[in-house]
Amino acid sequence: MKVTDNLQSEVKDGMLQLASGKSVPVMMNCAALSNPEKTKSLRLPILRGEIDGREVNVMRDTGCEGVVVRRQLVDAGQLTGECCLLLRIDNTALLAEKAVINLRTPFLSGEVKALCIPDAICDVIVGNVDGGRSPADPNMSVMVAAATTRAQAKRDALMKPLQVPDMERHGGVDREQLIKLQQEDPNFQELIDAGRTSRRGGKVVSFEKARGIVDTRILDIM
Repeated sequence: MKVTDNLQSEVKDGMLQLASGKSVPVMMNCAALSNPEKTKSLRLPILRGEIDGREVNVMRDTGCEGVVVRRQLVDAGQLTGECCLLLRIDNTALLAEKAVINLRTPFLSGEVKALCIPDAICDVIVGNVDGGRSPADPNMSVMVAAATTRAQAKRDALMKPLQVPDMERHGGVDREQLIKLQQEDPNFQELIDAGRTSRRGGKVVSFEKARGIVDTRILDIM
């Protein structure tokens, strides 16, 4: 939207009064709406950060009065239903939607309100807001912690614990149960009935019964 009057001179306490008598919030001098070449000449710092867990480029603009984010990075559920006018020095105005986003950046971290525009020159622009750090004093430990968290998540995904199915553990048998099993095993009884002693492959195999339990003994032939 292009207007002929100097709107910036009509803004008081961040509000622009309309002809209807109503007032609308206004943000001015944001590099997000500037010509890319002009913004590049300002040499504004750009570092890596995150918005709702997604990696993005983050610009720190000391001439901006709020936080601006590319509309494509915001889900519909994050929109508040409110809007704000963005004014540039060339007297161009843009109506932007407001959203609540979660930032993790060297310049600003936490849940913040931001204005969404489709053609911002950077993914996220952090202006002069409460909690914002100076361009010369970014908190790089925030992103180191984020990188560590991502690396740990990848390691956890690769090192999944072995899934062992639940199995009933055998508790063993007592003396009475062993005697019963031997008596009920026809193959075992056949071996005993065939002879208590036999020769097999240079070894002597014998069966001896003690206290009701049959033991198998194997001796080498000298």
